[in-house]
Amino acid sequence: MKSQPVEFLEWVEHDLSYARDFYDSWLTNGADQFLSRFKEAVAWIEWNPEQFPKKHRFFRRAIIRRTYFGVYFAIEPEVTTIVAVLDMRSDPRVVRALLKLRAASR
Repeated sequence: MKSQPVEFLEWVEHDLSYARDFYDSWLTNGADQFLSRFKEAVAWIEWNPEQFPKKHRFFRRAIIRRTYFGVYFAIEPEVTTIVAVLDMRSDPRVVRALLKLRAASR
């Protein structure tokens, strides 16, 4: 697949805020390190979104390197849409329900 632009749903900003606060609470410069690794994951998604496995229906997940978080996204014809950045230690049922909710409200 060719590379294509990435867009974010509005909830992703809240997810990122939570993750930055989480890493800043116990790691010096944790928020900056997390954000750098998040940008790296987004660059990989933009380059080739199909390299990541499907996790729930049509949603795929890219693991953010050296963190507990993953980027959940959907590949559309002209754009890749990031729908959530979630702690992968969460209950899978909660993750599926959240993805379903966000997909329905788009």
